[in-house]
Amino acid sequence: MRLFASALAAVTALALTAATGSQAATGSAPASDSAPATGSGTAAARLPDHYVIPGEKAFPTGVAYDPRSGHYYVGSAQDGTLYRGHVRKPTARVWSPAGRDGRSFTAGMTIDSEGRLYVNGGGTGTLRVYDTATGTLLTTQHGAKGGFVNDVTVAADGTAYVTDSFKPVVYRLTEDQRGRWKLEHWLDVAASGIDWVAGQHNLNGIVAVGAGHLLAVQSNTGKLWRIDRSTGRTAEVDLGGRTLANGDALAWRDGRLYVTQGNLYADPGTQPQVAVVEMADDLTHGRFVDRLVPPDGLLHPSAAALTDHDRLLVVNSQYNRWVAGLPPESLPFTVSSLPLDQGTAAPRTHSPGFEAAATAGIR
Repeated sequence: MRLFASALAAVTALALTAATGSQAATGSAPASDSAPATGSGTAAARLPDHYVIPGEKAFPTGVAYDPRSGHYYVGSAQDGTLYRGHVRKPTARVWSPAGRDGRSFTAGMTIDSEGRLYVNGGGTGTLRVYDTATGTLLTTQHGAKGGFVNDVTVAADGTAYVTDSFKPVVYRLTEDQRGRWKLEHWLDVAASGIDWVAGQHNLNGIVAVGAGHLLAVQSNTGKLWRIDRSTGRTAEVDLGGRTLANGDALAWRDGRLYVTQGNLYADPGTQPQVAVVEMADDLTHGRFVDRLVPPDGLLHPSAAALTDHDRLLVVNSQYNRWVAGLPPESLPFTVSSLPLDQGTAAPRTHSPGFEAAATAGIR
């Protein structure tokens, strides 16, 4: 999520170092909010176009979707509450209350193939992992002192990668065969070629693509970066002269990258949206092909998660209001559910020449 230095004054400052945190802790099993399984087709067409997050001060931030159950999880910037809802039900409910396990703020979130929920803590410098079946806290890890542990992605091999927007590092989180977790400083961003700017909001959204790469967006410059997971080698993605201004969360499916773009400072002419970028096979080039915006617009979109119903869940965080100490612009807080085929551009068609054009450079 797009969270600038002013956010640090609004969250509890913790003196945290990059070290292994506490391991498994127990929690009460969350209440069931499951919906009966139904097939695709007409049932999918009846999915809500948005979901309500309860609370007049919730200020939702991250979102994660579990395809095994149809549940989505949302975190709060206000107090660290975790909510859970089902894609066939209109309203989420509290899954883990504010303050549990020391949570006071949430940023990026994701779920791995084993149903474990990763919850970043932004300026609190933490990363927590939960068992979604029981609500048990599996580990708490700590990032660098003074950092902002922002977004997280889990690669196919189970390795998690985490951005820190205020410190020039990408963390790597692994679990060994004995269930011991380790968070390490994996990539020195300042030495990688990324245009790091001290005191600004740098790397934000991150997503694992295929077996070997990561894509990460840099909020302050709008640049997109390709990172080799084996070597750490980093290169800027050619977007044909365009940028992803205010780029926040990333989601990936079938060669397309979905990028939320908020507008923290209400720049004239900037409309919050989800940009759709079609990427070359080698991820060196991309072109803007669509944008997703619901009829009633988006309210500072932060996190995003793709569902198995060809929809994109987008959090209307209203974080621009929260960071300014203002009440929400609109209530209730919501998560939009955007059909992927209802963008502003024409329906997607196969372009056999794109890969060749991308190799030569898109202008």
